[in-house]
Amino acid sequence: MNDQLANMLLSFEVDHVWLHENREKLLEQFPDQWVAVKDRRVLASDPELEKLLTKLPDAPHTCVEFITREPMEMVL
Repeated sequence: MNDQLANMLLSFEVDHVWLHENREKLLEQFPDQWVAVKDRRVLASDPELEKLLTKLPDAPHTCVEFITREPMEMVL
């Protein structure tokens, strides 16, 4: 793995952890919305994923998650 890819993955992981550590605060501000985080900072939010993605300058390299109190079902 090259250094650039390793750095991008590490940055994504840091943002993912930050998002989960700040979940309660984010739920207060962005309930039932998609939230985009980069460098431990919320860049944008929107209830619709497609609209959120249009707001991001570098969507493929941004941590995006749906913030909700409802349990989420995952189908594998």
